[in-house]
Amino acid sequence: MELIYKTNYRLRPSDFRPKNDTLSSTTLLDIFQDLAGDHATQVGLGFDDFIKKDLIWMIVTTKYEIYEDIPMYAIVEATTWPRPKGRLDFFRDYKIEHNGKVCVRATSRWIIANYKTRKVYIPRDIDFPEGEYHEEEMIEIDKLKDFDITGLEKHDFIPEYMDLDHNGHVNNIKYATFIENILKLEHQIKTFEITYVKEAKINEVISIYVKEDGNIIDVKGIVNNETCFLARIER
Repeated sequence: MELIYKTNYRLRPSDFRPKNDTLSSTTLLDIFQDLAGDHATQVGLGFDDFIKKDLIWMIVTTKYEIYEDIPMYAIVEATTWPRPKGRLDFFRDYKIEHNGKVCVRATSRWIIANYKTRKVYIPRDIDFPEGEYHEEEMIEIDKLKDFDITGLEKHDFIPEYMDLDHNGHVNNIKYATFIENILKLEHQIKTFEITYVKEAKINEVISIYVKEDGNIIDVKGIVNNETCFLARIER
């Protein structure tokens, strides 16, 4: 059996940026998260399976590249597959196709943590079931660098109840929404990458800073004087 999962999505108007009808980063991260969760559940590694052992999946990084615009109301085929596990982490790849063309590729890196202590769990006893790993073109994640925020404008966001996920922290897709609300992007972007450094909880102030250099936009979020996330966007 090949370790791969496919499903279709119908894209709605709310999935697109309001000014230019391009897919938002929030939408894409949501699709990737949905795919990963569904496939993990299918192979017995989903939230309900893990929480019985006080374990949870935690995403570390996601990066995607866009090759083709996708129109509103399109029905797309979304696919995901895992790579063989590392010592501590699991990589998972994705693609979104429309009319037979690959429009988006993405990669994410995950770890397993103890739900109560949030400490990283070494997955000696956890792996995907026996099967053939899918091999296909994939993109590589870059290591995002921290940057000095001196002189940069601060944008504060306070997460509310509906910004949380069932792990009890701010859902990873919400950071993309915060970024989109600051940047108000008017054109399609080429790449988006985000690394989650520290959890943010309800009612904690997330201070976000943006640094632009040509086509590159670097974003940094800070919670309680510690880096919460780093992101990089290429226009």
